[in-house]
Amino acid sequence: MQSVNLPILNAGEIMVHDASRTIGQVVETIYPTDDKPNGFEQVLMLLDGTRHQFRLVELRRASRVEVRPFVVELVE
Repeated sequence: MQSVNLPILNAGEIMVHDASRTIGQVVETIYPTDDKPNGFEQVLMLLDGTRHQFRLVELRRASRVEVRPFVVELVE
């Protein structure tokens, strides 16, 4: 069987999971085996270096204010 590299959806975007108040940068997409939108998951890299996995449908793009800590971290 051949290995297929699928794209990372929203790669590099800063996303927010409102329910847990988590903000992170998208570093990986986990594709569902049944291709149902509800099964897609995103892995976010947080500022502290940890990774957390969330359902794609529960995430939204961060506002400019929410993105600011990530920009400051990259500049320093």
